[in-house]
Amino acid sequence: MSTQPGRTRGRSSRLLLTTLVVGGLVAGACSKKDDEAGDTDTPATTVVDDTTTGTEATAPPASDGGAETTVPDTTAAPAAASEPVYGGILRVSGEAEATNPWTPSAVQCDQYCYVRAAAFYDTLVARNADGEYAGVLVESYEPNADYTEWTFKVRPGITFHDGTPLDGAAVVYNLQEHSTALLTASAITDFGRNPDGSFAIELVDDMTFTIKTGKGGDLSQPRPWATLPAFLAGQLGFIASPTWLEAVKAGTGDPTMAVGTGPFVVESYAPREKLVVTRNENYWRTDAAGNQLPYLDGVEFRVIEDSETASEALQNGDIDIFATSAAVVIADFRELADEFPMPEQDRFVETNYTMIDLDKPGPLQDKRVRCALSKALDRQELIDLTGGGILQVANGLFSPGQEGYLEDNGFDTTQDIEGAQALLDEYLAENPGPIEVTYGTTVTAINSQTAQLISDYWAEIGVDTNIVQIPQDQYITKALFGDPDYVMFGWRSHGGTLVDAQYLWWHSSTAQPDGGLSLNFARLRDPVVDENLDAARGEPDPAKRQEYAANINKRMAEECLNFPGSWTLWGVPHQPTVLGVGEGTFPDGTEIEDNGGFFDVGGIWIDEAA
Repeated sequence: MSTQPGRTRGRSSRLLLTTLVVGGLVAGACSKKDDEAGDTDTPATTVVDDTTTGTEATAPPASDGGAETTVPDTTAAPAAASEPVYGGILRVSGEAEATNPWTPSAVQCDQYCYVRAAAFYDTLVARNADGEYAGVLVESYEPNADYTEWTFKVRPGITFHDGTPLDGAAVVYNLQEHSTALLTASAITDFGRNPDGSFAIELVDDMTFTIKTGKGGDLSQPRPWATLPAFLAGQLGFIASPTWLEAVKAGTGDPTMAVGTGPFVVESYAPREKLVVTRNENYWRTDAAGNQLPYLDGVEFRVIEDSETASEALQNGDIDIFATSAAVVIADFRELADEFPMPEQDRFVETNYTMIDLDKPGPLQDKRVRCALSKALDRQELIDLTGGGILQVANGLFSPGQEGYLEDNGFDTTQDIEGAQALLDEYLAENPGPIEVTYGTTVTAINSQTAQLISDYWAEIGVDTNIVQIPQDQYITKALFGDPDYVMFGWRSHGGTLVDAQYLWWHSSTAQPDGGLSLNFARLRDPVVDENLDAARGEPDPAKRQEYAANINKRMAEECLNFPGSWTLWGVPHQPTVLGVGEGTFPDGTEIEDNGGFFDVGGIWIDEAA
């Protein structure tokens, strides 16, 4: 196929699309303004994505890598804008329903899932505002000298909603549930395993337990794991009542009626409609001033898949708060700041990018083709036309502040049509014939526009693109199993700070061939990536981890293993009567930093006089 016709075709159709998109933005058209090209959250197995209050994070739990980490009891929380007010029902919306709710070992969590789950579950560990970890349901943890065994002490005096006491046995029961889980067990392959297949987790006394590590679970090969507590901050750290979990197993309990230790109790759940929770009158926590938490009478969680629709619902008074990574919507609310406050979350964020299934046979197996497609993209134009012009062009999957981020990783983010064409012509000289690729995205107008722009860039170098739009609730499943439609996908992921958080997404040990369930969605198998991920997992020194992570960053850039687009920005617009947003705290009152669209409803109150 001649490349010249494609080059002309791409420019003309993009000009038309530019007119339509810009016209729509200026006129405030009613088309959907959803997330960018990489808008898809990773599933529940994002157990270490510290863009939520408990999912991945930064430095080792203790600054010296080996000292015991405890939660001090003296630091006060930041001063609130007004005194908390009790009562009221908070109406929240989010973009997707959870799959397999709500047992911790089965639920597939996205950003909104974490917001809801944190209403009825507390986590074992969370990340503080300094990017370090501290305990929530555990009051301390400590590694042995070589980081092959960790000892955790459970906080006393806590009970589940059904009256079951929280103790070491309850925590161990929960963690063992993940040993046979379809998804989460794959995320923690280096937890040691006993001969019967259970995790090497043992009770020391009523409130103390240990976790031993082993390479691939093999205790005969001890596996140093310097950042292990980070994996107990997300889904693995959600602790449910073992009494309820046993009932669910026996068929006498309802898996959608979660029983945790959190600030709210599940009252009812209607999938894709509403989750209703009410105040836990016996909640174990108080705020920094000694006031009983939570402040609200209850919360109604709704599902509104499109961010523009949620925006309209907020402005119409139908909901009180939502989180969005749709940059166009965030830009709109910046203009409405006097009416609707909107905290923005831009630290340790995810990357919007194009993910490639590297198991798919065809031209994408060749580095020259991948690099040509990447060079053809005009990232700034994509941001200007579909991202409200407010995002930052990304040079890789490591955003500023993360381990591995480099201002210069060798990746040129500027569009280079001539360079792309040269690479493609070299490939075609050896492999005659047209190049056709498939690009997948979700079913929203803004993502359709993004996909069309990308298709036009590739048409300029003679590549034809088949655009496949897939419903959100099928998107992750297709990636997990390497569906035939899953060739290249718009994606959003990899927030947080620890490079170890990306182990399950990028290490070859988590990659299964197409057709098999693979948390390594890209089926990435690269010896340089593996070597540095392995080294980082056992490394307590942050400076050395940065070096290992930087090696991965440069390797991905060199091989064009993905096409970075922009770094995500999150906004949490809300009614002015909603206070306490972003003021979540640890049990001692020190600050938890919300990230990645997460906000803690347990510390929010409604003040009609505000």
